[in-house]
Amino acid sequence: MESTVESSVESSGENAVVGRSAPTRVAAVLLAVALLVGVSIAFGSGSARADSGSWSVQPAPKPGSPAGARQYFILEGRPGSTLQDGLAVSNYTDHPITYYVYGADGYNTPKDGQFALRDHGYPMTGVGSWVRTAFPTITVPARTSTVVPISIAIPQSASPGDHVGGVSGMDTAVESVQQQGNVRVGIKRVVAARLYVHVDGPALGGLTVTNLKVSGSAPFPAYVSDSDGTVTATVTNSGNLLESPKAHLHGTGIFGTLIDRTVQLPQILPGQTVDFSQVWKNIPPFEIGTLHLDVTDQSASPPVTSTAAVSVTLIPWFTLLVVVLVALVLLVALWFWRRRRSPLPLRPRPRPRREPEPSKAAAP
Repeated sequence: MESTVESSVESSGENAVVGRSAPTRVAAVLLAVALLVGVSIAFGSGSARADSGSWSVQPAPKPGSPAGARQYFILEGRPGSTLQDGLAVSNYTDHPITYYVYGADGYNTPKDGQFALRDHGYPMTGVGSWVRTAFPTITVPARTSTVVPISIAIPQSASPGDHVGGVSGMDTAVESVQQQGNVRVGIKRVVAARLYVHVDGPALGGLTVTNLKVSGSAPFPAYVSDSDGTVTATVTNSGNLLESPKAHLHGTGIFGTLIDRTVQLPQILPGQTVDFSQVWKNIPPFEIGTLHLDVTDQSASPPVTSTAAVSVTLIPWFTLLVVVLVALVLLVALWFWRRRRSPLPLRPRPRPRREPEPSKAAAP
């Protein structure tokens, strides 16, 4: 569950797609939900319920179930059907609070790929537009919990697979006002219960890895200092089911293993994209090899996998250039030094040319 504040203004990748049975799909969703319990996802809330500190929202308990038994809405239906449920809104303060109650689309944030919900007033085009509330606004008395009936009307044209969003409650009162340049911005607090709706039909899991790149260069001077690089890629959920993949980055070169690392990626919603980025510590000064990125979700049967590869050529050109220049300077200096140590041999002076004496004529 999530809590946030809302402002108001006064490569070459290989795509793998497989089908999943219904039990496998349900297990995948529950596993993904379990991975997210207690983790701060996009809104900074790690509590068991969506809680602002003063009030909370969560799925209403089913008949015969204890309060708080459900952390999320997990529902399933066929296109054209309507699902009924309820949202429990609890006010812990000593004064009544009025809330907007509305459905919101889920998405992966561009920066870090974490789960987030669209703000109030944003045009909802996904599961958020399916949510119908019995009351657009509701006033909950002090220290009271109220259940708001909700329905999820699945359109006849809804695509099969997983649709993720939330049922949000927003305090209508402005919590604070911030000045941003010439504009005054009112801050309202929102909390939400996550909503997972699976629409019956062909279930396809898919992942695609593209734009695998390596940035960074060999350290200078080579073999003396260290330099770090970055490996980036784009991972897209190309199927219609939630994916919770792991990324295995590995590479080999002429001198052995370059890198070998496995990381857990955020849960990726169908049709959404997350950016993969890993720091490559201590790039080798000289190496020629290949990096591979394997992204796999083991919850599929068989697992969904996509792989991309990129060639790596690391040559310390700057270091080599400096070495060559230093060598040339040393050679020139050595030549001048040897020349000064070995003076040029003296050439013999040419003898002066003697003019022939005039011959004397014999006396008569």
